[in-house]
Amino acid sequence: MITITYKYNHISNLIQTIARSMGDIVKDNTIKGDNFLYTGIHKMLSLENELSAIIVDVTYHDNAIISHRTNDSSMLGLCFYITNKDLDFNLNLNHVMRPIGQLNYNMSLMDMSIPTDYIVKKGTSIYAICIFNKRTELEKYLHKTSVIEVHKETVLDQRKNTIIRMGRMSNESRNFINEFRKISYDSPSFEMYFKGVVYGLISNYLQEIGANKVVIGKVIGDDLKHIISSKRLLLNLLEEQFPGIDFLAEKVSMSPTKYKKLFSKITGSTPGEYFSKNKLHLAKELLESGKYTVNEVAEKLHYRSISYFSKRFKETYGIFPKEYQSTLLCQNHFLKLNTNSP
Repeated sequence: MITITYKYNHISNLIQTIARSMGDIVKDNTIKGDNFLYTGIHKMLSLENELSAIIVDVTYHDNAIISHRTNDSSMLGLCFYITNKDLDFNLNLNHVMRPIGQLNYNMSLMDMSIPTDYIVKKGTSIYAICIFNKRTELEKYLHKTSVIEVHKETVLDQRKNTIIRMGRMSNESRNFINEFRKISYDSPSFEMYFKGVVYGLISNYLQEIGANKVVIGKVIGDDLKHIISSKRLLLNLLEEQFPGIDFLAEKVSMSPTKYKKLFSKITGSTPGEYFSKNKLHLAKELLESGKYTVNEVAEKLHYRSISYFSKRFKETYGIFPKEYQSTLLCQNHFLKLNTNSP
């Protein structure tokens, strides 16, 4: 397996660091790579007040570990991913890689100074938009939008708070990205659209922060390791009923109160919410496979009733599961007809 390390002192050096590591050339803040590891594009955009973003649109030709290392603790990274294969994501704590597991999420917010490693498999295609901003600038956005007004100072104080959250992007954020992907990189208006999607993604995420309870407190390495372990346990139990806070806390040798606070801080949701969201995502994938009926999915995932499953699915995806499955069947039938047409 190939290991590539991107080591830089400031986020403005990231695009040059990627090019140097891969033997590529930067032109107009863009790398058009076609090398031993990947084919694709990296494109950096600098906006205002140290706000910047990068598009990663690549397909890997080999298995690889991509490591990010920087001493710039002033920056936060808000990243959105669309991939054709799962990624393995690790935090490097005290020089030991702690696996978070496959990306059952496609969005993350974290301190850029936390060492991270992505393990990608041969044939993986990744489209990612990562937005980098100073804590101080994010605080200004929070102030302007009146989001978490009470906590706007302490939530971004790195002495008091370690920022690391992972979850699933909202449907609105996914729509922003999907529409943006239709724009050609060579379009004269590409940069304008790029700026628009960056601000749109930030605004949407700030609204999500405002809807969640904010938990303040420094996360130490061992606590982070335990919560990561607990997340993996929950993901392995998706076909069962929620195991309960006492059981989960005992598994990581924490009090239920401490466990709930840390879990909410790191994931941005309660253990129950995290479990429920990922269970619904699995239900959606099972319906998309075409191998199960709605009743079978509800039974397989141990929902207490079909009506409860349908209600939760509708609340999350805006459509009842039977309607969703009918829509998929119609789409597949239409595609088959078009494929078989002379």
